Amino acid sequence: MKFKIRRNCHIKDLNFNISSNDFKSLKFRVNFYKIQNGLPTELLIQKNIIFEIKDNYLGWFNVNIKPYKIYIKEDIEEIAVTIQWIESIKASKKSKYFSLSTASSPIHTAFFREKAMDSWEKGGQNLSFYMNAMCE
Repeated sequence: MKFKIRRNCHIKDLNFNISSNDFKSLKFRVNFYKIQNGLPTELLIQKNIIFEIKDNYLGWFNVNIKPYKIYIKEDIEEIAVTIQWIESIKASKKSKYFSLSTASSPIHTAFFREKAMDSWEKGGQNLSFYMNAMCE
């Protein structure tokens, strides 16, 4: 998701709503990207922020970002915050679905790509995806 940065902020946490999950375990990495020409470009944070979702968990999920001391300066203006799928363990042989709640939106932007080195694509979507921050 794209977020506008209007003040200097310390990121506290990331939250999203899982609407389907066929996996016993999923590992993801949180990434923060600078946005240029409307698409994510360079990584702003080089830290490995990895979290795990277990046991077919559904509902709101919280990722505590405070221990990583992430500070985003207002001059960045816009950032993309993404979760990158790292590994998974299926709950059964037929397991294949994991999704976040979404809605079409003319004013929100979601970014996606199939593989880590693919080109970014964007769509007019609003994911159930938000951050809490302490801003100055």
